[in-house]
Amino acid sequence: MAAFLFLADPASVHTVRWAEGLRRRGHTVEIVPSHEGMAPGARTLTSWLRRRWHLRRAMRRSGAVLVIQYVPAGVRALAMLGLHPRIAVAWGSDIHATQARRGTVRGTLAAIQQRALLRGCDAVVAPSQDLVRAAIAAGAEASRTRCVPFGVDLRAFRPGLPDPALRARLDVLGRRVVLSNRTIAPLYHQMTVVEALDLLPSDVVVVMTRQRASQSEIARVEARACELGLADRLRLIDPVGESELPGLYRLADVVVSLAGSDGGPVTVLEAMASGKPIVASDLPAVREWLGSVDPTALVPPDDAAAVASAIRRALALTPREREELSSRERAVAEARADREEALTVMETLHSALSAVRGGMSPWL
Repeated sequence: MAAFLFLADPASVHTVRWAEGLRRRGHTVEIVPSHEGMAPGARTLTSWLRRRWHLRRAMRRSGAVLVIQYVPAGVRALAMLGLHPRIAVAWGSDIHATQARRGTVRGTLAAIQQRALLRGCDAVVAPSQDLVRAAIAAGAEASRTRCVPFGVDLRAFRPGLPDPALRARLDVLGRRVVLSNRTIAPLYHQMTVVEALDLLPSDVVVVMTRQRASQSEIARVEARACELGLADRLRLIDPVGESELPGLYRLADVVVSLAGSDGGPVTVLEAMASGKPIVASDLPAVREWLGSVDPTALVPPDDAAAVASAIRRALALTPREREELSSRERAVAEARADREEALTVMETLHSALSAVRGGMSPWL
């Protein structure tokens, strides 16, 4: 049995899925909230040194390997220096956003501090080859960095018939469903989805979830839908539990994922595992998955006309074309996106790093 200490957002789906998966394998997982008790303006070096002290005590007590989910910058990065063994898990916005701010003095300083954290990690994992390259450019040692997709539960996310009861509950009987279940926040261009809906046939509805949504962005989305006369074609549903999410994918005729930045598109992987046509942002990390399967699915995330055109193309697929696309997507998901393989990699890293205390790992 191995012990993992996650410094992470306990409400994040990535944190929850990996933690629960490791626990099912018999390991102990403690999650230390990465922002607990730190309101804006209070994230001082002193606060993070206290967090460091707590982490060090927990690591010594349990012999745990520290897993930093979402690579910090600034004083948060400095506070993690010297803690070993540690694995940094890059998400995308952490690395990309820090590097994008290098044009300012504060941004440059944050990037330098993030570089120090990455360079001192015993291992760095990232969910795409694009993010692996970005992490190395940001300071991670190439020999200690590897691609580990977040993965999906292939038993839960699989092709299948939609649930008639769910269709009735969402009031989409006789409608074609576009599922856009990324967070309702500016980064995920849900306003573009609404604008695209205005260009689609009247029997098409869009389903979004309120999961971790920005209330101000929900208000903007609803207001724009009303302005365009689309209020009756937009379904904003309550947060969906893990057991219910696969059913939403099976209900969808098309899945949309329009992130402005993405290091490892789990929504795309879930849609592929479910065998659903996808319309997604043309980003390097997304192209790694869809480029060889359906390159026409890749669009600029802020171009409503392009998004609408790609959705129309997906909706127009014949049953045979949909079946062929579903088979290609499922094959890629089974070959490269099994979450169990990601958990096995974490176990392997733990085994290799568990003897490292206070110094750099000699494992690679």
